Amino acid sequence: MLNRAQAPWDHLLLLLGEMHAAFEQFLSFLCDEERLLSAMDRQGVDDMADKKEQSLAEMCRYEEQVSVVMRQLAGPEHRGQVDAWLKQLRHPQAMKASTIFHALIGLTQKIQAQGRKNEILIRRMQCVVREAINLIYTGLGTGPVYQGSGALQFSTAPSSVSLHG
Repeated sequence: MLNRAQAPWDHLLLLLGEMHAAFEQFLSFLCDEERLLSAMDRQGVDDMADKKEQSLAEMCRYEEQVSVVMRQLAGPEHRGQVDAWLKQLRHPQAMKASTIFHALIGLTQKIQAQGRKNEILIRRMQCVVREAINLIYTGLGTGPVYQGSGALQFSTAPSSVSLHG
C-alpha cells in the first residue's frame, strides 16, 4: 500500500513522464512536417496538422493535470516558482521531478526552434504558390499588365486554337 504522502509525488512523476513523451511526439511531428513542407506535400501537411492538433490537446491535458498535482504538493504560494520550489526540497522524488521538469523545458525550446523552421518553410510555400498563381494569371492574360511607360495593357488570353487566314 502506498504512503499517502508518497502518492501525489508518484502521480506527479508519472504525469511528468507521460508529458515528456507527449512533447517528444509533438517534436517528432514537427520534424516530419518539415520534411513534408520541404517536399511541398500538401496532403501530408494536412494529415500532419490533424496529428499535431491532437497532440497539442494531449499536451494541454497533461499540463492541466500537472498543475493540479503541483498545487496539491506545493500550495498556491509557490505558483510560478515550481523550479525553485523543487530545487529547495531534499525529497528524492522532487529531484526526479526537477530533472524531468528541466528536460521538458529543453524539449519546449527544441519545439519552438523547429516551429520557427517550419514557419519559414510555410512562408516559402505561400510565396511559391502566390507566384505560381500570379504567373498563371499573367500568362492567361486575365489581369492587367503595366508597361514600362506606365500604360495599362490588357493582354488577350492565349488559345489552343491557331487561326490561319
